[in-house]
Amino acid sequence: MVSDSPPSPSIVILAAGLGKRMFSTLPKVLIPVCGRPMLFQILDRISEVSPRSRVAMVVGHQKDLVIERIREQGYPFPVSFVEQAEQKGTGHAVKCAMDAEWGKVAVDRKETVLVLPGDLPLMTPELLREMLEPLKRGTAMRVLTAVLSDPFGYGRIVRKGKKGGLLRIVEEKDATPREKLIQEVGVSIYSFQAQFLATGVSQLKNQNAQKEYYLTDLVASAVSKKRTIETRIWESPEDVRGVNNPFELSLAAEILNARVVKKHALNGVRFMDLKSCRIDPLVEIERDVIVYPGVVLEGRTRIGSATVVGPNVHLKNMTIGAGCEVKTGTVGEDSKVGDQVKLGPYAHLRPGSEVKNGAKIGNFVELKKSSIGEGSSIAHLSYVGDAEVGARVNIGCGFVTCNYDGREINGSRKHKTVIEDDVFVGSDCQAVAPVTLKRGSFIASGSTITETVEAESLAIARARQVNKPGYAKKLKPKGS
Repeated sequence: MVSDSPPSPSIVILAAGLGKRMFSTLPKVLIPVCGRPMLFQILDRISEVSPRSRVAMVVGHQKDLVIERIREQGYPFPVSFVEQAEQKGTGHAVKCAMDAEWGKVAVDRKETVLVLPGDLPLMTPELLREMLEPLKRGTAMRVLTAVLSDPFGYGRIVRKGKKGGLLRIVEEKDATPREKLIQEVGVSIYSFQAQFLATGVSQLKNQNAQKEYYLTDLVASAVSKKRTIETRIWESPEDVRGVNNPFELSLAAEILNARVVKKHALNGVRFMDLKSCRIDPLVEIERDVIVYPGVVLEGRTRIGSATVVGPNVHLKNMTIGAGCEVKTGTVGEDSKVGDQVKLGPYAHLRPGSEVKNGAKIGNFVELKKSSIGEGSSIAHLSYVGDAEVGARVNIGCGFVTCNYDGREINGSRKHKTVIEDDVFVGSDCQAVAPVTLKRGSFIASGSTITETVEAESLAIARARQVNKPGYAKKLKPKGS
């Protein structure tokens, strides 16, 4: 039995360009906007709106890197990669997709094919839903347009009269002075009837200023064949803002960041200064969190409820529990923090660290690949690396784990320090790893620990003080 429901839409994404004006070693589509490549911003929207779509990714410049990065993401829809070995224009790029097996399936299934540029990071779910609507019977294509105050660089929409039907799209370099005055532009987003698209791109000519095969020429082709063209004017031009240089990249990042901050604010997050914070799109923040100015939250950071994030805090891929206080200038990356924890000011959590409930990591304390137990305190001026610290441990000022000494033990040059529950470490101590301070032991201030300290023991590892009366006079200059 054949279903009467329309076939699911298919999507072609143009991601082959070099992007010379971006001045980047990365392919253009992998350049981050708010911490996430602009191509991923598009794929994220597709995953949200149409996770069963078939996607053809046209790749070219640094194609292996683009393919690798996309596969790492594990999107729910299949992605077919089609190579455009030579960049001969948008029409040629789409022809590569339609000539491939992916395109033949689209024609056989009579699908609607949506074509998107790979540099459109501000596209909204609403826009995508509208352009994915199946075309009406007899309609060859749908063209999305926008009215811009400064249309420079965009293809101009030429209509029959001011409000008549679409006649053609004229690229910037081919437009006459009069056509350049037109403010309605094409934004490189189209929906096509698959058979019309496959036939049309195979017949394109490159008789234009850039000697390229323009996808926009399919408009004039449809008009000449008296095929129906549907146009939709998108009322929010910023949603269709492309990125062609670092300045436009910064503008796009500013817009996207404002959207993310607004979403969190409406969900119960209190920002002390809306414009000074930078929040990546995948960041999760629960209600009743207070965020002070200058905060940067990147990657997949998660902040629990009732936590206070102080000024100029920078967190990347961090999990922060509920009721925490993250004080001024704290930096953290790829680490986990439990509930009711105090961090900083100016603490530094390097990758692989974990701070459990109720612990305190004070000012100028650095953690690296270390676990800090519940209720433990490292108040200030210490380095704890490759360490396992138990519960209710108190570590005084100036403590250092000496975790690297050049030796290789069990295949590693970094060695582990174990500090069990209820240990008290005095100020200005060092633990030369590998070493264990067992449960309930005390370490006297100024000690350098090189051997195991047994449970409930007091360890003193320092030279005995010697006082020499009157000796200081010999050290002073004569006459002083």
